[in-house]
Amino acid sequence: MLAFAGCGSRPDSRSASPVRVAARYGEVGISPGQFAYPRAIDFDGESFWVIDKAARVQRLSAAGESLSLWSMPEYENGKPTGVTAAPDAQIDPSGRPVLWIPDTHYHRIIAYQVPEDPRALPREVLRFGEYGQGPGQFIYPTDIALLHGPDGKTVTRIYIAEYGGNDRISIFEHDGPGRVKFIRSFGHFGLATSPGAVEFSRPQSIAIDAGRREIVITDACNHRVGRFTLDGELIAWIGSPESAGDGPGQFRYPYGLFLPGDGTALVSEFGNNRVQRLDLATGRSLGVYGRAGHGDGELATPWGLTMARDLIFVLDSGNNRLVGFEAPGVRLAGGSP
Repeated sequence: MLAFAGCGSRPDSRSASPVRVAARYGEVGISPGQFAYPRAIDFDGESFWVIDKAARVQRLSAAGESLSLWSMPEYENGKPTGVTAAPDAQIDPSGRPVLWIPDTHYHRIIAYQVPEDPRALPREVLRFGEYGQGPGQFIYPTDIALLHGPDGKTVTRIYIAEYGGNDRISIFEHDGPGRVKFIRSFGHFGLATSPGAVEFSRPQSIAIDAGRREIVITDACNHRVGRFTLDGELIAWIGSPESAGDGPGQFRYPYGLFLPGDGTALVSEFGNNRVQRLDLATGRSLGVYGRAGHGDGELATPWGLTMARDLIFVLDSGNNRLVGFEAPGVRLAGGSP
């Protein structure tokens, strides 16, 4: 059987209706403004940050113009699957975004200070991690979430997801300039044999619900989404391997995750070629957007997603493009960046 992205199943082709496209950026290629199977994305309020399978980190304006790009320091073993751009006053007191990249196939984390000049290249300011299963070690880190203090700029915790046998979430804190310290980890590899167990099979994306003080995680190969306390205690699972499918409230390989801050979650499904909106409190599906294909409004194996200007932007990875679309009722809490 052909394995897709570590989960071992072919993407499903059945889906709903096309998305209502409002913006479309990129095409296949390795020139500025082009993509070679993009997988990771974030928006920092000014710029999109996209990483593709050519190991390129590309900065795009909100209008889709390529502003700068560079390659990861090493990439022969593989490329990153996640990126997080957010303020971190302990690294940059100015409040400008810091770019955190889980260098997946090199089992480490690299953070970059983002310059004010959008065409200048970021500067590496922090690197930590090595291959292993011990505290502070990683096997294939996938994504990073940052917990901020009341000022919205000071990072108080760093959460890192990983797979490849570790399949857990590790928690770190800053420990002085250029250093972090391991606090604890939670979860282990498992195929969801017990509904109350904290088992993961490729926790691909992780985000923090600041309002509820919770962590939300896409447990990709178990076809579900999890809610946890900030210390890693299970609150609820949404979906399960047994209920995997293409109906509302079901999932097939949920990869991307974004929290608009209104108590809902947006999830991109690699296997269902769509984006789904969830009510986190009830687990109810509030909308399904997209269907498989290569035409206008269709998606092919989407990975990451984010929001900007009240548009949902999804990496239409198999079509080598970034698609922005409107969805009824979906708005960023507190206004659009």
